[in-house]
Amino acid sequence: MLKRMIGAAIAAGAAIGIAAAVKLILQKEEEEEESEVRFISLKDGEEADEEKKEEEKKEEYSEEVLEIAELYPYLDVKFIAEQFGRNEAFNEQYPEDSLITISHKAKFEDAQTMNSFVKIGEDNGYGSEILNETEVKITRKLFTEDGAILSDIFNVANQVSCLKGVYEGYNIEL
Repeated sequence: MLKRMIGAAIAAGAAIGIAAAVKLILQKEEEEEESEVRFISLKDGEEADEEKKEEEKKEEYSEEVLEIAELYPYLDVKFIAEQFGRNEAFNEQYPEDSLITISHKAKFEDAQTMNSFVKIGEDNGYGSEILNETEVKITRKLFTEDGAILSDIFNVANQVSCLKGVYEGYNIEL
């Protein structure tokens, strides 16, 4: 019985000693943490500048352009603004209900991606003309109405960009 009490006392003493040691270590770590110099993580100067420039650019554009940009996330706002600025000219040159043929030219990194784009185009009523291994022209006819040409340009250019291709432009014929 005495041996048990001594053993229990030793165990209790060890437990108290361990607890005290842990407490001392934690206090020491807290003191070190308090005395450490802490740096607040800021974005790199270049990243912050880029974000600021992006915000400034967005402020330059009309609300309509920014709304269009939300619909076409793969397009550059500048591209959208340039095309949007042509809408009146499109409406004048191609009056409502004119039958036009619109062609879009695009270039891709590889033939497989280009073929995927061709398939998407064909599924949406476009004909295609393979120009070389990585370049294609897709074409379709449509009746014009306000915004129809812009919508077609934005849809195709967005799809090209989504596939990491380069939208090379469009051509419109009556």
